[in-house]
Amino acid sequence: MTNLIESLPDTTRRGVWIALLTVSSVALSLVFACAAPFAAFVALAAVHMRRGDVLALAVATWLANQAVGYGLLHYPLTANSFEWGAAIGVAVVAAAEAAIAARRPFARSMVTATVAAFTASFVVYELVLYSFSFVLGDAGAFTLAIVGDILKVNVLALLGLGILFYLAVMIGLARHEATTAGARH
Repeated sequence: MTNLIESLPDTTRRGVWIALLTVSSVALSLVFACAAPFAAFVALAAVHMRRGDVLALAVATWLANQAVGYGLLHYPLTANSFEWGAAIGVAVVAAAEAAIAARRPFARSMVTATVAAFTASFVVYELVLYSFSFVLGDAGAFTLAIVGDILKVNVLALLGLGILFYLAVMIGLARHEATTAGARH
């Protein structure tokens, strides 16, 4: 199986890896709904993938989450709900950019790069959403207890995604593209 996967063109392998992560985000969206671990996804991606792939994954996981929310979890079809959905999309892309920027100085150390990318992505994601809460309402959702719970979900997801990544590396589906390329854009 490794030979078959490794014989695929690089763009195909990258596409399959993004699709696999997107499917993982669907599963996690079903479990965690509004607390989907976007910071974990973009942090993992920022450390191991090219910038364009990180941004593609950010958008794909957000779209998958919205599809699950509206299609299966019956999110309300209100203007405020759609506005919050858009705000989450903005926050996910901002978190991805923050993760990319934060890992660059630490590209030689995967552990340090991962910690930096995760910290930046989580903080930026929460700050962007918190800033939207002043316009869209629901600032009460940003208590220390709630943010702490979301942090726990993201840390556990990052650990699980890290295991998934190493399995993907073992079969030739994924590579350490971002860290081996140094500060590549």
